Amino acid sequence: MKKIFFLCLVVLSTTTTMAQKKWVDLSKEEKLMKLQSFRDDNQKFAKEKLGMTPEQLEDIDNVNICYLSTLDRIDRYGKDDAAKDKYVKSITSARSTQLDAIMGVDKRKQYSDYVQAKIEKAIEQMD
Repeated sequence: MKKIFFLCLVVLSTTTTMAQKKWVDLSKEEKLMKLQSFRDDNQKFAKEKLGMTPEQLEDIDNVNICYLSTLDRIDRYGKDDAAKDKYVKSITSARSTQLDAIMGVDKRKQYSDYVQAKIEKAIEQMD
């Protein structure tokens, strides 16, 4: 399950660097280390800055794992791109609602801004 969550981070971050290498050039081990570091930083932020409890952090992980596995099923079984798009919008909305319930709207916004800034920084470093 944690591997699925790590893959989620890849999807969400789209790209990152390690020792000035592009994501595609990293070994599996380097990718897992980078993803674990990304997740650890995010959880540290959620715990220390937003006051999330261990139970909330676990619930957030579970929501993300469920979201990723549902995306995988939609990709495998969706009939066409229009249907897939419709399903993805639906589950993304449901994920947002769940995260709002776990974190609260304001804290979720702060968390989203934090993650977005990290992603943008990683992309800038690649240029």
